[in-house]
Amino acid sequence: MSFKRKNSTEFLMGISLCVIAGQAYSQAVPTLAPVVVQDNFPIKETTAGPVEGYQALTATASTRTQTPINEIPQAIDIIPRSLMDDQLNTNVAQALQNASAVQGTNPLQTPAYDGTRIRGFVAEQWVDGLTNYYNAGNRDSLVNVERIEVLKGPNGILYGGGAGSPIGGAVNIVTKKPTKEAFGQAGVITGSYGYLQPYFDVNSPLNKEGTVLFRMTGEFLQSASQIGVINTNSWQINPTFVFTNNRDTKLTLQGTLSDWRQQEYQGLPAVGTVAGNFKTAPSLFVGPKSIPNSYSNVNSLTATLDHTFNSTWSFNAQARVGKTNFQEYAQSLFGADGFAANQPLFGPSTWGLWDIALNQTQREQTYNANVVGKFNSSWAKTTVVMGADFSRLSDDGVLLGDPLMQTVNLQNPSFSNFQTPVMGPFNTFSNSTNTYTTTGVYAQVQSTLFDVMHVLLGGRYADLDIQSVTLPPVLPTSRNDNTNTQKFLPRVGVVFDLSKNFSIYASYSEGMKGNPFVLYEGKPEPQTSQQQEAGVKFNFNNGFSGSASVFQINNNGVPVSQGLFSRAEGQQRSNGFETNLLWQPTANWQFWFNYANVNAEQLNTVGSAVAGNQLNAVPNQSGRLWANYRFTGPLQGWRAGAGVYAASSSYVDPANQFKTPGYALLDGTVAYEQERYTVSVGIKNLTNRQYFVPYSYFGGRVAPGQNRTVLANLAVKF
Repeated sequence: MSFKRKNSTEFLMGISLCVIAGQAYSQAVPTLAPVVVQDNFPIKETTAGPVEGYQALTATASTRTQTPINEIPQAIDIIPRSLMDDQLNTNVAQALQNASAVQGTNPLQTPAYDGTRIRGFVAEQWVDGLTNYYNAGNRDSLVNVERIEVLKGPNGILYGGGAGSPIGGAVNIVTKKPTKEAFGQAGVITGSYGYLQPYFDVNSPLNKEGTVLFRMTGEFLQSASQIGVINTNSWQINPTFVFTNNRDTKLTLQGTLSDWRQQEYQGLPAVGTVAGNFKTAPSLFVGPKSIPNSYSNVNSLTATLDHTFNSTWSFNAQARVGKTNFQEYAQSLFGADGFAANQPLFGPSTWGLWDIALNQTQREQTYNANVVGKFNSSWAKTTVVMGADFSRLSDDGVLLGDPLMQTVNLQNPSFSNFQTPVMGPFNTFSNSTNTYTTTGVYAQVQSTLFDVMHVLLGGRYADLDIQSVTLPPVLPTSRNDNTNTQKFLPRVGVVFDLSKNFSIYASYSEGMKGNPFVLYEGKPEPQTSQQQEAGVKFNFNNGFSGSASVFQINNNGVPVSQGLFSRAEGQQRSNGFETNLLWQPTANWQFWFNYANVNAEQLNTVGSAVAGNQLNAVPNQSGRLWANYRFTGPLQGWRAGAGVYAASSSYVDPANQFKTPGYALLDGTVAYEQERYTVSVGIKNLTNRQYFVPYSYFGGRVAPGQNRTVLANLAVKF
């Protein structure tokens, strides 16, 4: 579909066609409400929905239906593939800088747990609407990403699985799907620190009728780092088949084979980096050069069945089975504050060291099925979703440690005695089996009344069963802690159109989930959250669109670390303001902007987390500005972009003893694109700003920010 407005008559005809198409509903092609169409960028149909330049017009993650964004009563940020390509993003964390109030997982972090935060709280990463437990494997890969949808706050009505429903927010990765048009692309990204990343994307119908479609994406990454010792090797292959009768039934089979290998990076203490009377080299790797690689891999298969019964009813079912393995090896620091290790154990700069190894295996099976009904009348258009889901996930882990503690002076570090578990002797710090079983039934009603009010009502009856078995020799005998919680999770919201270009909205939602990668002192109680949100959305004819919102989230039962073990007693609150703006005034210019002011605090005192403390790793203010220009005339095919990302200071630890300073980073790209190839060059941290960021490791440490990095991408299309 492509619209270009040459005069007002053609523009009105285009709008009329959109309205007519919306009324002539077909289940095979989801109905889209009328949208404001500009003459600047043609609407590009993707497998994830229509996109106009940088502006995605619909989203599915929030409602499980293809819904216009201006009708969804909550903030939802959609990062399209076009923006990621223009910025030459190489990982998910870079792409997430384009979403307000989001801090992505540091790429240095082993893919064994998720450090993403949304509006101050721990979030999680989904893939095509299903949980991606621990976010393991080649976590940062973008090779199979069509778009990223960021949902803010609890979104537990339509989704379960893993350890439960989201309580802080979710990053939904929408993957690339096969199409009926054959195409292919192969390329390589190379750059600083020996960065080398060949990749491919091949799409091909397997018969002339287009009833069997195939697409495969893949990549391999090899790179050194500004951190001494670290070398990363990862790969991912994603084959996808679609079987369809081109009328009413489609079966999609998606496989993922993913592997990541790198030395475990544990960050640096706050003393010696952002505090203290001495300076640790930012490039220091705590551990010897001979340390074995940690690794993380995922093998999974996802099946999705879509069937249309008639013009009113349709059916969707998803199933995913997968297995995840990871092992971490580290010479872990130990300080006066225990495993948080932000303060020296002896003297001004001496820390203890434990040789540790973590072996973890997860097996997951997740199922979700629903029916969708669409009913139209002269005054209302209503969509009903009713469904159920079931997920069972077993998580087996053993944490091993050397019984003898060593010491190291970080002013003059030396690492020489690291040993792997096969060399022993190792003690067992933790040996546990956790099983999460989630069951839910849900219903949702979306209704547009008199073309000006969009109402969303939904509810989920959730059952979360957590069984935690702690085995000897951690305890003299086995201990079995079981928690079973049932809870009704409501979601209500309304959008009111003050004009065809401007809307106001308000919503309320709840979530509940367990807490993976947490060792509890007592029963593994789940965490619950409640969110209130209100805001405005707009989409003007001059290419200016966006949203602004205020919010408050309350979290209860938050695990608060007490060394290796945690207590599920934390009460936390986050409130603030955020805005996301897009201006595409001409076919040449695009401006992307976001800003967030987040106040996230501890409400009660649990251990070192004192009531009134700010939550660690959450900047009070953060934002992103990106400008892109596409040349015309003699320079047709060239484009150039530049941007800045800035964040204020953040606390490193729950006790608020240490803080990283704020920073601002400049980046830019230049590219030349023709029908058959694209060449682009990008620079990250143009001014080579030296800075530290909070790093999620035990109670929280710091990591150096990315140095100036130059990247070049060559892609050939066929």
